[in-house]
Amino acid sequence: MLLRLIQGVLLLGLTVAIHAAILGWMLHRFQKNVTQAATMRFTGISWLLTRIAAITVIAHLLEITIWAVYYRLSGALPSMENSFYFSSVTYATIGYGDIVLPAPWRLHAAMEGLTGILMCGWSGAFFFAAVNRLYLARNPIPVRE
Repeated sequence: MLLRLIQGVLLLGLTVAIHAAILGWMLHRFQKNVTQAATMRFTGISWLLTRIAAITVIAHLLEITIWAVYYRLSGALPSMENSFYFSSVTYATIGYGDIVLPAPWRLHAAMEGLTGILMCGWSGAFFFAAVNRLYLARNPIPVRE
């Protein structure tokens, strides 16, 4: 049980590290677009937000894949297809229940679900911050003297 808990914490740490690296890269990469937002048209802003959303989804898919590979290599699930599907619905907290982990690995499902909630929340906050920055670049708050 303790070994599985440690493995789950390591998977959580790897997931957080991947998410931090990708969101940090996006923050740096799209900073110049935000400063140009005042002159951007609707299509430019839409394209920027689409790229942010797509890269964020790719980050989540990469993180789901890490968990799926663990399930497959540990023998918890019989195929990579089942592992990826199970990991996807667990990470997204959909939890259909049509595929379940054997008893010794069930703690990982709970840990992955909680990790997915945190990463999706973090992504939502990041997206909100990006939209807020774009809005403020286009509609600066007047300074009162």
